[in-house]
Amino acid sequence: MTTMEDHPFVKAMLDNARTADLVQKITTPHPGNPLISGLKCESCGISQEDAGKALLRCGRCNQVCYCSRDCQKSHWKESHKKICAQVTAADKEEGKRVIEEMKRGDVSSMQTLQRSDAAYDVAKKLGLFETVEHLFLQDMEGVLPMDKSYFSTTQEIITHIFKGNREVHDRYTCACRVRTKEYILSSPTAWDTMMDATLFQAKLMTKKEESMMDAELGAWRHSAARDVFATINLALLHEKVAKALIFKSRATGKRSGEEAREYALGIMAPKLKAFFMNGGEGFASSNVGRNETIQNSVHQFTALLSYWYRALNVDEEDPNAFINAMQLDDAQEFRYETIARPLAEGSIQYGRTLTMSEFTLARARATAEYQKRKGNTK
Repeated sequence: MTTMEDHPFVKAMLDNARTADLVQKITTPHPGNPLISGLKCESCGISQEDAGKALLRCGRCNQVCYCSRDCQKSHWKESHKKICAQVTAADKEEGKRVIEEMKRGDVSSMQTLQRSDAAYDVAKKLGLFETVEHLFLQDMEGVLPMDKSYFSTTQEIITHIFKGNREVHDRYTCACRVRTKEYILSSPTAWDTMMDATLFQAKLMTKKEESMMDAELGAWRHSAARDVFATINLALLHEKVAKALIFKSRATGKRSGEEAREYALGIMAPKLKAFFMNGGEGFASSNVGRNETIQNSVHQFTALLSYWYRALNVDEEDPNAFINAMQLDDAQEFRYETIARPLAEGSIQYGRTLTMSEFTLARARATAEYQKRKGNTK
């Protein structure tokens, strides 16, 4: 029986995609890639490549790796117990310093919170989430970063705090669902502020570039928006994060089904709808390639929220109410149904971003189904 993969056009696309997957696999540094990570067991010295599996990290300091529980226990008794305590104590002091800097508007040292759970926990107790929400608001008001080595405060916060050490080397395939959920539940307005700050990065892409300086700023804006959406969209792959932002509020406890529906359609949907009005022409003013990337990110963001709106039964009578509220035109609908939706739902299924070959096949199937559906409605 002929399958989608047998179609000559799809087959050619898959061949190219699999080549791209192979290149990415051997050139992307992350703990799961033993070819170039260089990680070794702290106890027996075996490399991750020779072990043939991802090494375990110390759960307290996150600084050393082991090939097995036996090696971890042995090294703990031999020497690591004392060293781990010293490292953890130092990280806690560092966490205090970092949160004080953040309260003054300086987010240049947040790598410590990303690397160390001990530093993160201390900062959290000293008002990390309240500070983050305040910095999001400042960024949207145009307050410039104190450290000129980065362009966007929102970018720095989201790509550091909401990653965590286990995700640091896997930039585009992991986001820390625990930290994201904790932040969402930290205040009644936490998610709304994060969503606004995320969409603000996309809004900056609508500014026209009329000089070399504008072009350079455009590149920085694109980088910020790309990184922010990459992290947020990955966090939204997790059901617990979706439940937290739709159903829970620390101020009022759990939202009822009707309250959740009103929140989704009355608060979140209008913010997204603004990006789809007038054909989304704001993104197409210049730098089409960059803007298309961010358009796709906004579409995927919308597709993820729409998926959870349906999957969590927010509205049993009209499960498609969220995406219908966007009022997409024909071109936007095609992009959504053939790119954003298969990418979002496939990523949720696998718990990670899709490989190029996986996405190519999912897109081909979605396109065929969409064209068939549109043909039947004519």
